[in-house]
Amino acid sequence: MTGDAITLTIPRDRPFYGVARLVVGGLAARLELSYEHLEDLQLALESVLANDAYSVGDEVTVEMLVEGGSVRLAVGPLKGDSLRADLEQREGIALGRLLGTVVEGVEVEQRDGAAWVRFAKRIPGAAA
Repeated sequence: MTGDAITLTIPRDRPFYGVARLVVGGLAARLELSYEHLEDLQLALESVLANDAYSVGDEVTVEMLVEGGSVRLAVGPLKGDSLRADLEQREGIALGRLLGTVVEGVEVEQRDGAAWVRFAKRIPGAAA
């Protein structure tokens, strides 16, 4: 991610995921996002964090950036094969279908040999 970003690295352990949700909530409050937009961002983040099949190491990093009328999040490092397979699946309550419903612009990028998922949520009323 380019520009000024909030970067949070936490242990890959469920009790710490609440810290990431809290930081996203604080950013959403500062931007005066609606409760629905906050829930969408937190659901997207939790859906990626909570899946142990994506785990690569002992830590996970969440990057947040406000840019171009959107809040952009990147989460990683993750296992690319598992992540891509779940993003491509559109039946049932799969990750791809869920993220496609709550956020915009989902993509997977490679950094230092690991996958990162990036997604964005438009800020209503913000200039793009």
